[in-house]
Amino acid sequence: MKTLKDKTLIYDNTCPMCDIYSHAFVKKGMLDKEGRKNFEELDTATLAKLDKDRARHEIPLVDNTTGEVLYGLDALTLIVANALPVFKPMITSGWFKKMLTPLYKFISYNRRVIAGSFYGGVGFDCAPDFNIGWRIALIVAGIGYTALGIYLFSLIAGVDDIVMMFGVVLMYFVLLVTTNLLYNRTFEEKIDYIGHLATLGVVESTLFVLTALIARLTGMPELLFAGQGAGRLLATYLHAKRIENNGYSYKLNYAFAFGAVALIIYLAHILQ
Repeated sequence: MKTLKDKTLIYDNTCPMCDIYSHAFVKKGMLDKEGRKNFEELDTATLAKLDKDRARHEIPLVDNTTGEVLYGLDALTLIVANALPVFKPMITSGWFKKMLTPLYKFISYNRRVIAGSFYGGVGFDCAPDFNIGWRIALIVAGIGYTALGIYLFSLIAGVDDIVMMFGVVLMYFVLLVTTNLLYNRTFEEKIDYIGHLATLGVVESTLFVLTALIARLTGMPELLFAGQGAGRLLATYLHAKRIENNGYSYKLNYAFAFGAVALIIYLAHILQ
């Protein structure tokens, strides 16, 4: 692949997705070995070149020679188009960027909720603004994915009463949201916490479906119980880390753990 010379991609190092794809650009030779830096590593001169408000929402690509800065999809499509020139007319076209814009904004505005990340207080904090529309989009997408996962798990595991299964999970969600409304302080915290729950639902429902498939294919139904336990333990740990990273009320952990135990008992009962 052709390397884009003398350019530096500036990424949010609290975002695992940003770290992964920017590292991949360097590893695949699409950028120089020193072709990426995170915001904590920036010197004053480089930081001064950036539109700091725009840089929080659209990843910047700095030309080290001219000082010109491209942002977001303009930056990313330039890197990819340079590496894959045969696709350059499509990748750099306006309609292609316009098609990708909603997905880019969805990830950009929600990246720290999706990652559950923690800003360590070093360097420029590139956290995006709170955007209620994109946060609700994350919540709706997460709930929809989780609902599909529950449905598929129920089919694969042979759950007789899928409606009851949805009802139990819904009661668990209502418990968590009610606790959230009582103990989180601001409107933004309350909405963000629901976004964290939606993200954890994606992780957990994916694990449930995968373990159910493995149990079905291997003829080892006991893996269903192992998958439940592993999924709930992982979700409980990730939930606790998110509570700590964001400074939410620790009482939310009690509600989450109580619901986790109740759900495991219910699933063990219906799957025995």
